[in-house]
Amino acid sequence: MQKTRLSITRNARTLTVENGFAGFTVEELCARVGISRRTFFNYFATKLDAVFGHQDDGLPAEALARFIAARPAGTVGISPTLLADLMDLVLEQLRREESEIHSMHGFFDAMHREPELLAKMMQVGPGRQAEFIALVAKREGVAPDHDGIAMLVHSLQFAVHRAIDRYLAVPEGPSLADEFMSIMHQSLELLGSDLPRANPPPAR
Repeated sequence: MQKTRLSITRNARTLTVENGFAGFTVEELCARVGISRRTFFNYFATKLDAVFGHQDDGLPAEALARFIAARPAGTVGISPTLLADLMDLVLEQLRREESEIHSMHGFFDAMHREPELLAKMMQVGPGRQAEFIALVAKREGVAPDHDGIAMLVHSLQFAVHRAIDRYLAVPEGPSLADEFMSIMHQSLELLGSDLPRANPPPAR
């Protein structure tokens, strides 16, 4: 089932790049995939949903299970390995999807050109991000609105987007995973330094 669902989404995105979102029908998409219209609606309610894909086609369940299980036993409070475990999770996803992300270069451009796609992205993105933040917070035993968890996830998301931009700009350059690690190393170098105090003590 997942194989068919992924094929529908990949072909919907390809047709969007080739013809624009309004430039193809569900019937044309079904013909490209090799399925019936009835089968299509067993997977997705609308063409727009097909373009954005199913939430279960993101991070693999086994990868999430490893992330949850990686928390050191007996740890009280935020795990000292949380950042490393999150980076491992991101790297696994980037390596798995590198070739597909490269082929989707035109789709990212189309998404920002088409108001309907952009509106859907603004609707879907925050919800999926909130679900992931809640999962991380649950692993760490803190409230879903924990500011530190949210900041960490948002920072990693920024690093992923920047890495994708760099990777697509120079396809013959470093791998997507290497671009991500380069950005993270630069960030961690800064975070490793002493932070200025909000109210520094008066000079003596």
